[in-house]
Amino acid sequence: MSDSSDSGNFFIVDDHDIKSITYATEDKWFQQLNVNQAYSGTITEGVAGAKASLEFRGTAVGVVGIATTVQNVGPPAVQFSIDGNVIQTTTAPNNGSDNFSFVYLAQDGLDGSSSHTLGINVLNATADYPFAMDYILYLPVQGATPTASQSVITTFLPAPSGTGASQDASSSKSSAPVGAIVGGVIGGLALIVATAIAIWFVCFRRRRSTGRPYFYATSAKPGDLLDETEAKPTPYEVSAASVAPSTYGPGSQYQAGPQSTYSSAPPQAPSSAYSAPSQYAPPSGLGYGSQSGYTPSEAPVSDYSSGSGASAPLVLASGSTPRASASPNQPRSKAAEAGLLSVPQEATFHADSGVRFDANGQPIPAASSSSSANVLVPTADLSDVPPSYTPA
Repeated sequence: MSDSSDSGNFFIVDDHDIKSITYATEDKWFQQLNVNQAYSGTITEGVAGAKASLEFRGTAVGVVGIATTVQNVGPPAVQFSIDGNVIQTTTAPNNGSDNFSFVYLAQDGLDGSSSHTLGINVLNATADYPFAMDYILYLPVQGATPTASQSVITTFLPAPSGTGASQDASSSKSSAPVGAIVGGVIGGLALIVATAIAIWFVCFRRRRSTGRPYFYATSAKPGDLLDETEAKPTPYEVSAASVAPSTYGPGSQYQAGPQSTYSSAPPQAPSSAYSAPSQYAPPSGLGYGSQSGYTPSEAPVSDYSSGSGASAPLVLASGSTPRASASPNQPRSKAAEAGLLSVPQEATFHADSGVRFDANGQPIPAASSSSSANVLVPTADLSDVPPSYTPA
């Protein structure tokens, strides 16, 4: 940027000098004539995308145009370059005033030993508020002569219009903020990766630690469904055909005991030769055959139960408790599984106490000191007492 220290004979190139200025995009440039406030009465307006260039040999260069005010329209922005290097981007003001000598560019300190190319690129401009270029001036090297279309004026390089800060701010907009763009991309990628990791930890890691969230029966193993594989006991129902008819009732003299598991015939009530019921239990199967030498009331009572009779049923004595048989469908107990029930149990023996009662219910004293099992009580002393059989 020049601080107006460069002065001398400047060569001026007017906007309509198409021999010196090359308008690359002719369809985006428009010449305006009869402009009283302009140099030589002409200006050239360009819209966005318009480009132009100028070759010169000098140490300083400047571009002058017109800046005006247009309501509700953005001002034009123009980018300038020297030998392909962007040096400045200038935006015209739109502050309610008109400036017919607005300095868009003022650059000095160039190398005078070689030629330079000034590039003009209109970035933003519309037909309502275009970029209006009036002329270009440059400070030639010593001994240079202008062309026929150029004129010479003794002046100094004009100062940039407006403040230097606004010009610098306009220049700073020329380059894209590469660092900010790269940093934003990297930050966005890091945020995406962090979000994906958080989702994985919240969803998949929790599911792996707690096992499968759902249990499918098709993939179940035998150990997973213990309640389903364990055999459950079923109720044991006794059919009516398997229940034996009752052998005792109102018309029976005896109460039938449970049928022995060793006899295939149902229990039979023994016949008595007396009309009165006997107080003694009739012997069954003593091993002497069907003809016994004793009457039912005189037969000796054995202290031991005999199992030799095949036709007599086994009757449990009073006070004994029959062993309940388990249902075949009930689960076996631990003792049965261990084989403890296969050990034969000791036999329980029942003997006659020998105590007899008279008609008044009093015990009859024994006649001698001999065993009560061998005492025979006369038939006349017997009283009509019901049998002492009790159902098992």
